Amino acid sequence: MALIEARLGKPLTVPDIAAAAGASHNHLTRLFRAATGETVVGCIRARRMERARHFLQATTLSVPAVAASVGIPDLQAFNKACRRALGAFPRSIRAARPGSPTSPAR
Repeated sequence: MALIEARLGKPLTVPDIAAAAGASHNHLTRLFRAATGETVVGCIRARRMERARHFLQATTLSVPAVAASVGIPDLQAFNKACRRALGAFPRSIRAARPGSPTSPAR
């Protein structure tokens, strides 16, 4: 998990993680699912989207900069991933942040 967190903004593959952990791809996959209940790829995707949500709501980084900082440099892929994982496009997530001039009144 520490390796995933440390390299979240860079290309990350299961074989890379397995090699760093000193395990085979299949063994790591089995151990990871047993320990966390999810796949390695699913965990990476979820962490990237959690970090993207944080950056969109807590910073003024541009959407392309946020995408690159979470390891998804293709803006179209980032938009699609946000929509699928977070339920909204990046600009909508940013607009809905607390204190935003366009956020709904509470």
